[in-house]
Amino acid sequence: MPTLDLKTALHDVSALLKHFKKTDPRYADVRLPIVSREQFQQLPVVARDEMRRFNPVQGLSAAHNVTATSGSTAERLTIVHSKECYEAHLKRLVRIYQGIGMNKKDLCLNLCAYSLNSGGRLMEQAYKAAGCGVIPCGVFDTPEQLDEAVTLIKALKPTIVNAYTNQLFDLFSKLGKRHSIRRCVVNGEPLWPAYKKQIEHLGGVKVFDHYGAMEVSGFAIAVDAQDAYMKIFDDGLMLEVLAEDGRAGDTGIGALLVTDLNNTCMPFIRYKLGDQVDMIRRGRSRFIRVLGRLNDTILIDGEILSVSAMREAAHCVLGHPDFFFTIDKDPVTYKDRVVLYVADGRTPRLDVVLNAVGSTLGLSGRLSCQPWKNDMPKTSTGKRRQVIDRREGRA
Repeated sequence: MPTLDLKTALHDVSALLKHFKKTDPRYADVRLPIVSREQFQQLPVVARDEMRRFNPVQGLSAAHNVTATSGSTAERLTIVHSKECYEAHLKRLVRIYQGIGMNKKDLCLNLCAYSLNSGGRLMEQAYKAAGCGVIPCGVFDTPEQLDEAVTLIKALKPTIVNAYTNQLFDLFSKLGKRHSIRRCVVNGEPLWPAYKKQIEHLGGVKVFDHYGAMEVSGFAIAVDAQDAYMKIFDDGLMLEVLAEDGRAGDTGIGALLVTDLNNTCMPFIRYKLGDQVDMIRRGRSRFIRVLGRLNDTILIDGEILSVSAMREAAHCVLGHPDFFFTIDKDPVTYKDRVVLYVADGRTPRLDVVLNAVGSTLGLSGRLSCQPWKNDMPKTSTGKRRQVIDRREGRA
């Protein structure tokens, strides 16, 4: 499926708006057809909370696939895709996987979740559609399931692993470099450069960041494992960057807006995905770098702290991802209380970790560090939850 030109894309936007104009008050006053970029950019920007209030009853007769976001940062959003939309997402994923050199000789071990709010099934179908074999393992949450994944790798010799970041770390910590895997596709949070290099060194593999969201599936991948920017495959999508001054463009730094031109079940039109990005143009293609979540900042006793900075600081000191922070209120002083939990036995000197992480984050005297003997907390799709805000029921 070729990338749509602007005229065709605006025609498809007009068709979507005709579908939603009578049922969604946001578009009641929009004049159709839309024939210019200026008209398109006058459409309202839609956030997740507004999408959550949308009632897709009108489009349920066209429903082909139902999924949901993980709910790791907010209440889950249930998403309905039409058949045309699902097939467009599938074709885009095939192009993405082929973009990193996958071919019919490859065999993929799929470690992404197969539950309702996952793309595991869609990704499996995309690998198969590209001619690649798939081992549908799913997420491993226990040491026994990790051993099962290792056994599958040794017996079936896959060449690609499709997984979440923490799974790759656990896998190659056990496997080392003696295996058949050559490429790993990472889904979920963008990798910190130091963490990515650590995984590549552990396993002797190339790790490719894959970017997308449950709402619109995948649309970018790091075709060069060492490149901080990912190549965009925007077939069936219109992507904009909304700058702080309110102007939107094809490139620049700002909030990412996504319009899905195929989904006649839900109006993902100028939808604010929740990421701050830097989008650039190289030749005929666009590339994107994720700078962080729009809600990446967190207030601790009135001071602003970055959630990603908290994760990165702990990882740089510990050298592994088996940790998580909790933030709650002290029941006596009612001040914010931050605790860093580290997997029991993963570090002999919690006081050293406490001092290093506390000073890096400016939390010295306000951070405590404790061992954790249970499984690390995760979302329902198997991703690590490394910062949990329990204040006022936020967890």
